Amino acid sequence: MPRRRIIRLTALALAVAIGAALPYAVSPYLISILTLGLIFALYAMSIDLMGGYGGLMTLGQGGILAAGSYGVGYVASRMGGGIGQQLLWGLLATLIISAIFGLMAMRTSQVYFLMVTLAQGMIVWGFVTRSTDLGAENGLRGIVRPAAVSAWWEYYYLCLAIVVGGGLLMYLITRSPLGLSLRALKDSESRLLMLGYNLWLTKFYIFMLSGLFAGVAGMLMAYYTKFVSPANATFAMSGRGVLMAILGGIGTLFGPIIGAFIIVLTENIVSIYFARWTTVLGLIFILTIMFAPDGLVGAGRSVFAALRGRRGSTSGDDAVSRDRSPAESPPTGVPAPERRVE
Repeated sequence: MPRRRIIRLTALALAVAIGAALPYAVSPYLISILTLGLIFALYAMSIDLMGGYGGLMTLGQGGILAAGSYGVGYVASRMGGGIGQQLLWGLLATLIISAIFGLMAMRTSQVYFLMVTLAQGMIVWGFVTRSTDLGAENGLRGIVRPAAVSAWWEYYYLCLAIVVGGGLLMYLITRSPLGLSLRALKDSESRLLMLGYNLWLTKFYIFMLSGLFAGVAGMLMAYYTKFVSPANATFAMSGRGVLMAILGGIGTLFGPIIGAFIIVLTENIVSIYFARWTTVLGLIFILTIMFAPDGLVGAGRSVFAALRGRRGSTSGDDAVSRDRSPAESPPTGVPAPERRVE
């Protein structure tokens, strides 16, 4: 097994172990904040899967997140259905909205794709705001968590397991032939088309997969807040996920997790001590763009590569000096004779 993969697996296992031990070490309030961070981490990773690997950055992911939330909320508050029906309707709503959005946006790219997805998210927001069946501006109430995860710490472990499982699944997707075609799609659509790939289907597949993870995050959000409102479909929700992915590092999967926790902790912890916490968050973004354009994970990789290269060059110089024979080394204090070139 390559050394880099061993390091990654060790870091992942350590992070999961720390996450599993946190309910025994911190307060329930902090665990509640970390649970919200896990939900946003899955949401940000869904954006990064499509934007960071396929180059299809979206500004309408909040609409798909809201579809999963409203699917759960509608069955819970209007139909009185059980947990199974709530999850089924949440998944169906997510897949239907993702398929409609995907069919609408497949023939666009770059800034046009960005604008189309922005309009799609606003369509969902306008629909749920005006629909009386969905509670209009008042939203939907009466959502109850499943009995098996009703406690704060039980729901935290559920979110942790789903985020770890979803992250591993996304990792496998990015390493699959579909993931390789996504990288080619990001580099050059015409080249991917010349290689015989179906450009339309590649975009549609990744749109559906990204929407599926965003919908799962929306369902977790509904059970977390026990309330669904049109705020889940706003442009601010979509933009927040994009900022989380950019802050941590686009195209890394682990970067959006870091970005999500930084933003969530700043909004909920730093705001307690600083009235102008938005200024702190703005400074974090500015410094990241100035000194770490590839995100925090990208900056960490650059520093690690620089240190590794410096260590390698130093050890290489030492090896050359050790391999030098005594005859090749000039005596101490005596200059080396000049070689004549004939």
